[in-house]
Amino acid sequence: MKTCPSPEPLSTLNLLTRGKSHLLRTLAILCCLISPAVADQWEKFTYTDNGTSITITGYPTTEVGTVEIPEKIPPITGKPVTGIGSYAFSSCNLTSVSISGSVTSIGEGAFNECWGLTSITIPSSVTSIGIGAFSDCWYLKSVMLQSSVISIGSSAFEGCSVLTSVTIPSGVTSIGSRAFYGCSSLTSVTIPSSVNNIGTYAFCNCRKLTNVTIPSSVSSIGGYAFSNCSGLTNVTIEPDVTSIGSYAFSRCGLTSVTIPSSVASIGSYAFSQCLMLTSVTIEPGVSSIGSSAFADCNSLSQMVIPGSVTSIGSSAFLRCGGLTSVTIEPGVATSIGSNAFQNCQHLASVTIPGSVTSIGSFAFTDCGVTSVTIGSGVTSIGGSAFWWCPHLSRATFIGDAPSMGSGVFEAAASGFTVNYFNDKAGFTTAPWSGFSSVNMGASTPFKTWLLTNGLPYDSNLQADPNGDGVNLLLAYALNLDPLQNLSGKMPQPVFGANQMSLTFYAGSEGVTYAVESSSDMKAWSTSGVTVSVSDANNFRIATVNMASSLRFMRLVVAY
Repeated sequence: MKTCPSPEPLSTLNLLTRGKSHLLRTLAILCCLISPAVADQWEKFTYTDNGTSITITGYPTTEVGTVEIPEKIPPITGKPVTGIGSYAFSSCNLTSVSISGSVTSIGEGAFNECWGLTSITIPSSVTSIGIGAFSDCWYLKSVMLQSSVISIGSSAFEGCSVLTSVTIPSGVTSIGSRAFYGCSSLTSVTIPSSVNNIGTYAFCNCRKLTNVTIPSSVSSIGGYAFSNCSGLTNVTIEPDVTSIGSYAFSRCGLTSVTIPSSVASIGSYAFSQCLMLTSVTIEPGVSSIGSSAFADCNSLSQMVIPGSVTSIGSSAFLRCGGLTSVTIEPGVATSIGSNAFQNCQHLASVTIPGSVTSIGSFAFTDCGVTSVTIGSGVTSIGGSAFWWCPHLSRATFIGDAPSMGSGVFEAAASGFTVNYFNDKAGFTTAPWSGFSSVNMGASTPFKTWLLTNGLPYDSNLQADPNGDGVNLLLAYALNLDPLQNLSGKMPQPVFGANQMSLTFYAGSEGVTYAVESSSDMKAWSTSGVTVSVSDANNFRIATVNMASSLRFMRLVVAY
């Protein structure tokens, strides 16, 4: 290590050399203020003089060990070093780098393929990390990103296979494509609420990543963003995320996921081959499910598709072998894509709501369905839509006969029948389209409701199929699912300071509704009861003034 020279006494110097010697002594003393490493290394840098600042453009790849990037070149008297240029240290043999506080940007590929680099300190002056800046730094274990960083470029840390954790600063607005691709040792990552975009392949192949929260600030999750993160068992997608890109979470270890209502579209293959996925909640508001979005999710057992969904893409649930039930809620859905539920061999029953207009070819091929109810809005069914469903015993049509492709019900169960209403067009007595047919008589709202809920059209009004004490008539009148336990879902009176009220659904066709009151639960009458008009959702409110002797209320329905 260099030491400061002892200055000679001025008395030993002659007058002619005094000025020069004094300058040399001054420079020698100043030299002691500079790190020995910098004093030795700065001349090894190649750089560009920008007029008022310096950009480092190169450093010998033969140099090993550590390097400190100086604040100025030359030290003390030179111009500030503000940038590390593209590929400046690419393929270097350094193990550690310290960057001075004057540097504001790290360029593209600046430390690309520095295989021996294990640590780097990035000062608070740096605002951007360029494309591929630290890509393929195989042994880079730790990176400290300061709060000043607002941009992480594409492939910035791609291939840093021993990097275990990273905290993304709160000022970062965008995580570039492939930014952490192949960081196979990365176990945790914190994405701040400042980030509005996660690029394609951003965390792809981060196989040890176990948990991630996508903040509401993110508008879009790029394609393949977390693909093949096989250790990722939990993901939280906060409200306001609007799109999930293609293959975004494919081949992940997820066990459950909730898609918030803010998401307009679920990209193609977004959750495909998530073999451990058992539960998916799609909130109302989601409008489209992309092709193969949940293909090969073998552990998925039930799906409820909200009425906001307009289209179910081709092969959306292809080969979901564990799927036993699918509920497509009435709404705006218009199409079920080709192969959408193909090879769902445990899917026992299907009800297609009236909002659906078309069922694609092979949509339910090789499924375990025993019955299917096809809504009144379906106008076309593609070829082989229910081909090779060997347990399918009946198909019930609520509306007019749709146009049919070839082989729609081919290879169904022995004795397969088509059920239809005699006041709907396009049907004939047996055989119809080569199948046995059953005329269900004239259509009624109650029959239609029964079929829509997967029950026989001739079910008794007083029947209680699940034994919850609520018969089919009451479930129909209140627009409730008759196959759920409804004992805790009946309208309940609410008591105020001087009145009691009862809110109830009153929109089922063919049903009359009355609210009665009583003082002793023996004599009942509508006297003293005030009932509001129906609101936009067909709900009404009945009220009773409790200043009277009336203390009890009941709802009476008739069909």
